[in-house]
Amino acid sequence: MTQTDTLYGFLTAKLKERGIPVESLPQLLGVSRSTLYRNMKGIVQMSAEVRIRFGDLLELDASDRQKYDRLSGLVAFDSSLVEARQVLDQFIFPGRPQPVAKSDPIRFVLYENDTYLRTSDQIYDRIRAMAETDGASAEVRILNCTDDPLFSSISGFLQDLLTSNETVTVEHLVTLSQCDYTALIATVTRLLPLLKFNRYATRYAQVAATSSRAPGVSDILMTKPCVFSNAMSVEIRIGRRSTFFLLSFFEGDLSTCLVTTDRNVIDFLYSNYNADKESYSAALIDSTNISFFSDTVADLQENTGVSLFKPNFCFDRIPVSVFESMLAKAAPDELARIQKAIASPEGDPAASLETVINTLERRERASHLNHHIDVCSMAGLSELAETGRISDHLDVLPSFDPSERRAIFSYVQARLNDPLDPYTLYVTRDDFFQNGYIIMAMEDLGVLITNNTENCRRGLCDNLFIANAALAEVFTDYATNHISQAHALSLEETNAFLTGLIESIE
Repeated sequence: MTQTDTLYGFLTAKLKERGIPVESLPQLLGVSRSTLYRNMKGIVQMSAEVRIRFGDLLELDASDRQKYDRLSGLVAFDSSLVEARQVLDQFIFPGRPQPVAKSDPIRFVLYENDTYLRTSDQIYDRIRAMAETDGASAEVRILNCTDDPLFSSISGFLQDLLTSNETVTVEHLVTLSQCDYTALIATVTRLLPLLKFNRYATRYAQVAATSSRAPGVSDILMTKPCVFSNAMSVEIRIGRRSTFFLLSFFEGDLSTCLVTTDRNVIDFLYSNYNADKESYSAALIDSTNISFFSDTVADLQENTGVSLFKPNFCFDRIPVSVFESMLAKAAPDELARIQKAIASPEGDPAASLETVINTLERRERASHLNHHIDVCSMAGLSELAETGRISDHLDVLPSFDPSERRAIFSYVQARLNDPLDPYTLYVTRDDFFQNGYIIMAMEDLGVLITNNTENCRRGLCDNLFIANAALAEVFTDYATNHISQAHALSLEETNAFLTGLIESIE
């Protein structure tokens, strides 16, 4: 087989013939660098749109087009990426709330001076009672434990601890696959309720593809000696005395729990945990206080494509002229309250509005340079048209008046129908994220998640940035290849819907 008998060899040869630099392809084709690499290497099939665009870009004749189509058809089908779309469907479009099934208690052999049989509920109750003692503090360390039903068993326990006692801290070492997208997105969506706690710190190890099978937890654990595969320790300090619980979970067998106050034993177990921790060197969360008004987000968006999942538009989809119109009508005391609300703790309120406007202008310019997808819902956009407020509209900001609302929708519709504009809007028939999430996927970088839009409206910033390119790829694929086909209005329907909203605003 010659080099040009592979898709990668064929494409690179044609690019060289045409004098097209590979570096220019992500913007020309509207894909991320990582997706482009996987497409060209034949790891993941190109979407139909990208395959056609790539062929047109190379100006293939009939013979080369036939070869291109044949080689494209031989590409491996990444079933985990397709399965990940179904996991995201359950997370983003949950439909009717389903009762949460309580996991069965895990049976333990408990070692504490003697040997006993206990359930996980009994052990959790004992730990909670000790942690609620006056003057008590608790430190939790977890190794993996992200697969269900095990995670279902411990997640409620952890949320109880973190909610009831401000001295509780949790460190969780998680293994994330970089090729099994279903496992990746399932793990992250399970962790989201815990990620909102500032005292919950997560570190992760990445598993790269080393064979045709999807890697699991054991792949990373086999890289160095490991005493425990799935374990959780809780040290409770009351005064100068520590009580240490070590729960080691076994699938299909009795799990074990050691309870000890012996400092030598505690230090021994910590040394093993710290040795394992060296394999989990990357912080899953880069920051928990990134603001949509900050230059940090503008910096992240500067050179990458973005897919935003939000019932209605983000701040950077509002034309600056609309902001200026809204602020021009504010009374002096109202304007002072706005300036104070959006200024950072160390910022100057007098300069805060200008700073925010400049940041939003930077983000808006970036959406003209890189492809940007907004996924909104009919219900969310209808609410904006009716109320003049987006879902995370600051309480202190006035609502957009009718003329401003019409300007917002007209601006978006004009961009949507400009063939040279890299902006895309998908409007879903069903409502989504009624739980207040906002998710922004930045290709090759990571995912920015807002947990609570109610806090955002009060000016409290609790956004999380998860620095994981594979996670961003899952959300980007979901928007591009699934939302567009399974949930969104057609372009004609979208235009009719936007026109109807504009006409409805009085």
